[in-house]
Amino acid sequence: MIRAYAQVDRMSIEKLSEADDTRILLKNLRQIRGCSHSNIPMVIDCGNAGTVFRFLVSLLASSPGTWLLTGTERMKARPVADLVDALKHLGASIEYAEQQGFPPLIIHGKVLTGGISAVSMQKSSQFASSLVLAAPTWKNGLELHLEGTLSSMPYLKMSLEMMRRFGAKVIENERIIHILPVNYKKNNFVVESDWSSAAFWYELVALSEKGELLLKGLTYESLQGDSAMITMFRKLGVESFQEPDGVLIFKTGVFARKPHFDLQDYPDMLPSLVACCAGLGIEASFSGLENLQFKESDRTAALQNEMKKMGVIFEKLSAGEYKLHASNVSRNNMNILFDTYKDHRMAMAFAPLALVTDRLTVAEAEVVEKSYPTFWDELKACGAVEIETLSAGSEKK
Repeated sequence: MIRAYAQVDRMSIEKLSEADDTRILLKNLRQIRGCSHSNIPMVIDCGNAGTVFRFLVSLLASSPGTWLLTGTERMKARPVADLVDALKHLGASIEYAEQQGFPPLIIHGKVLTGGISAVSMQKSSQFASSLVLAAPTWKNGLELHLEGTLSSMPYLKMSLEMMRRFGAKVIENERIIHILPVNYKKNNFVVESDWSSAAFWYELVALSEKGELLLKGLTYESLQGDSAMITMFRKLGVESFQEPDGVLIFKTGVFARKPHFDLQDYPDMLPSLVACCAGLGIEASFSGLENLQFKESDRTAALQNEMKKMGVIFEKLSAGEYKLHASNVSRNNMNILFDTYKDHRMAMAFAPLALVTDRLTVAEAEVVEKSYPTFWDELKACGAVEIETLSAGSEKK
């Protein structure tokens, strides 16, 4: 899954992803480094990489110079006010270039001293991660108060643990995080294999007759919260075992009756879990989905639209609560075109459904470049489904 290598100022980072998000971040960091202290707004384009955009907001606010931070039209529809307000409270100079509360941003970077601020976790944990990552470089560090529902908390904890590995001093006290002003240390690092990308392989095994796969490089002892999929997919008939060179997954066929999934901490798991339950024809319920509308697509709305094509109902019960009705669905003689809404996780979640349909087409299949550029090649290589390229990689069957 990850093969690239990078070296920056004698510090090596091995197994960097070749995904678009990583390439965009590296490109932007090089541009920022070469254009600091400019009085002319330098355009930093993040495309549709929400993580890159949010992390760069705090970096640019702390970097002397004038910056225009922007992205795609979808990026311009993703709220960023909670992060901007937290930085302004610390003295940052940030303006909205177009719509209030949304990208693009005009940032007048300067040396920030840090201090006390608060940020809501309701829409994204990345707002908090952006702040804490920059905080060790501030004279007074940071005392950050976490407000709202603590969505995706494992991702913030992963950021904090990474910071500790590079010398940061972090104190966690429930909803308050203290970051001391200590310089980061250079340290060689090997990037873990991506647990979130493993979800689609778990789904593939769950939908197979008697599938078995070895997911090389994955380990139970991971910083990544998405390793919780081990427990989630056990409910869907897939067991996992740690092997010396990865995690072995295989189908047991033992399912939980009407499983429930609380995804407040793991929202990226939703597309694969919904598609898997639909393919298995089982009823399931989901909670903790309040912030899914702010992802690369409005994922709950997109899943409602696309599941209808299988005769499956993904019903909203209340804010963040959904139920999947699939028990009476006939999956024979299906020839379905799934739209992806330019969302990488949608494309990869729909692909394993080829095991329960006669023919399946994934529109805009190239969107997987965002996080998993080799996905289609690896899916073809595993031999579970036949893949046909229709036109310039834009669709897959």
